[in-house]
Amino acid sequence: MNSIPRICVLVSAIAVSGALQAGEIPNTEAMQGLQFNFSPPGARSLGMGGAFLGRADDATAAYANPAGLTNLFSPEISAEYRNLDYTTTYSSGGTYPSVSQSTSDSSANNLSYLSFVLPKENWVFAFYRQQFMDFNTSFNPGVISLPAANGATFPSHNSIDMTIANYGFSVAYRANDRVSLGASVSYYDYSMDGLTIRSVTAGGDEVSRQVQTGNDNDWGVNLGALFRVTDRFTVGLVYRTAPSFSTVTTNTNTYLNETSPSFSRTYDLEVPDMYGIGFSFQPNDNLTVNFDVVRINYSNLASPAFWAFNSSPTSSQMQAVSQLYIDDGTEYHLGLEYVLSNKPVALRAGVWEDPDHTLTFRGPASPADDFQQLAHDSFFKGGSSQTHYSVGFGVFFTRFQVDVAADFSDIQDTISVSGVLRFE
Repeated sequence: MNSIPRICVLVSAIAVSGALQAGEIPNTEAMQGLQFNFSPPGARSLGMGGAFLGRADDATAAYANPAGLTNLFSPEISAEYRNLDYTTTYSSGGTYPSVSQSTSDSSANNLSYLSFVLPKENWVFAFYRQQFMDFNTSFNPGVISLPAANGATFPSHNSIDMTIANYGFSVAYRANDRVSLGASVSYYDYSMDGLTIRSVTAGGDEVSRQVQTGNDNDWGVNLGALFRVTDRFTVGLVYRTAPSFSTVTTNTNTYLNETSPSFSRTYDLEVPDMYGIGFSFQPNDNLTVNFDVVRINYSNLASPAFWAFNSSPTSSQMQAVSQLYIDDGTEYHLGLEYVLSNKPVALRAGVWEDPDHTLTFRGPASPADDFQQLAHDSFFKGGSSQTHYSVGFGVFFTRFQVDVAADFSDIQDTISVSGVLRFE
């Protein structure tokens, strides 16, 4: 192999291996835009910016805060349909260090939530299915030239499709008029297919192929509490342990005409745990104000990285991947709901902050090391927090309710329609 392709393959390896960590998340180019959203299900909560932990007074409480199920006094069925539009930002090409950024759009549509709630005196039981994650993206970065090294990265084709379905059983207990407790046990079904193909030229002969595959199941637990401090002020607490899924990464250097993988490893993709506190206040009979603070352990995804192209990385390669991190994040959700006087209509609005949780190279990067420079300034330069704005409305009757909401940010838009059917 001559010097230029050698540099290309090794630089590309940083993009692949950066998040293959004892946490763990594979970070091929295809994984750069992977997005988790931990907001509660349901158009009602979405319209209030996902601020619902302290309110939790409909069927989506089975996931949002299971203790809130004690707010329900009759059996009911609920369902939600969501459309999600994603924007993935990636390093698209240029001459180092002036590397350009481009975006790719994708979308997903699904029946995102379905539940049945059955109250029994001081106990309430619920069964639900939630589309916890439905993410796909595809994009094609070009060449990044490296003048100092007389080389370049390879152009690539990248795609990823990841789904996680959550099947849960919840139980809630009303200890007294002021305190309710709840718990959910969830069974998660996971599937992931990721692919990165690097070529000598765009669409030309293949140089290397990185494949990510996963098909696994795991369990999670969701604990909640709801305190009715006064008739108009409630506080909710939630702690949620998330699953871990076995996944395989395989790299083949087809440039060398190899017939077997040059590197293959099984790792665990760990969904971040979360915990939060929510407050709900009704200053009058028409207005409700909700505020949530949610801490998400995104660092679960990324402990120290391992080099994903061979089992004996150089000291330079190890140093590069050892400086890749994902920070934990704190979300702040604020939501309002106003019920019109003498009309079965509720208007809602909200805002919330989604902290950056992309894999980031923390350096310092050595000016003499192309691996570190590209990791710092191109592949893993980090992102920014996203501010989401939401609006929605609901129409409700004695036994039936319909809610519609939309949530907008720079990288993700969500449209939701949900309905509830109650039985006397």
